[in-house]
Amino acid sequence: MRVFTSKWPWLTVAVLSAGVIVAGGNLTQAWQNQNSRPRASSTLKLDDVDPEEKVDRSIAGQITLPTCSIKLRYSVILASDRPGLIMHVEPNEGDEVRKDQELVFLKDDALAALYNVAKLKSENDVNKRFAEKSAAVAEAELKRMLEANRKLRDTIIATEVDRARLNFEKGILQGEQAEHEQHVAKREMEKAAAELKTCRIEAPWDGKVRKVLKHKGEAVTQGTPILELVSTHIVKVEGYLPVEDLWSVKVGDPVEVRLDIPDRDLEIEKEVFFGKITFKDWSVSPVTHGCRMTAEVQNPDEKLIEGLYAKMTIKHGRRAAGTAKKSSSAASDIKQTGGSK
Repeated sequence: MRVFTSKWPWLTVAVLSAGVIVAGGNLTQAWQNQNSRPRASSTLKLDDVDPEEKVDRSIAGQITLPTCSIKLRYSVILASDRPGLIMHVEPNEGDEVRKDQELVFLKDDALAALYNVAKLKSENDVNKRFAEKSAAVAEAELKRMLEANRKLRDTIIATEVDRARLNFEKGILQGEQAEHEQHVAKREMEKAAAELKTCRIEAPWDGKVRKVLKHKGEAVTQGTPILELVSTHIVKVEGYLPVEDLWSVKVGDPVEVRLDIPDRDLEIEKEVFFGKITFKDWSVSPVTHGCRMTAEVQNPDEKLIEGLYAKMTIKHGRRAAGTAKKSSSAASDIKQTGGSK
């Protein structure tokens, strides 16, 4: 067995061991410091403020809801009612359109030809006029026979008279049949016109084109979305009415709306928009403890944009049914009454 007699190897081992110990201590301290550092999420606090307490009732007869959402009153995706090939899309994105304006045109050559044929049939009254003239001739012949027999009995035998009467009645029935056939032809023309109309997509109301989804030359099936139409001149402002105000606010009450953009101070937030309550739900949300209500607000300059928030002041003209304090006292009275029952 070989033994090291020099002291330098032992010193080297001792130095390396001390370095490992020091490095390990530093790493341990760094790890402890890292873990003892408070996390950002631990400093977050929940908003314990009740949303109902933010409702402003400082002016009698008025309620201001702090956070209401702005939504479009009308938004619809227009689709094809039949399969076909798009010949033309009239508006572009952002264009304004009028009610009943034709927006999309499908290839309609075959349906147009069928309509023209049905129209010609409906306008053809030759059979009707021929039947009327035949009936008139048969009537005149019958009258002459009857007149001859009146002057001289049995001048014309009864069989001939009956045949003439039959021809007259036949002419009348042929006229009625021709009139019926023309009536049916008109209904067929209306059917062909209705089918031809399905090759046109019209605007259901005044609005603005938000998106054009299909273009000229593209094939579509029944129900294929082609363009999206929105109405921007009137918007919906939706909010939640606290329980204590349910009996004060009615449908039809006037409202004033102001934009409320967080962390901004804009001139647009000073403008006032006017409207009225058009809907109040028949249930109270268990989350917000309020009743959903909607107001329709005029938006002539399109400044109220979907997705923004606003404050809505409802002028109900009556003092609120009670503040939260009054509501709690009323609830206490109810409990007392229930207890004495």
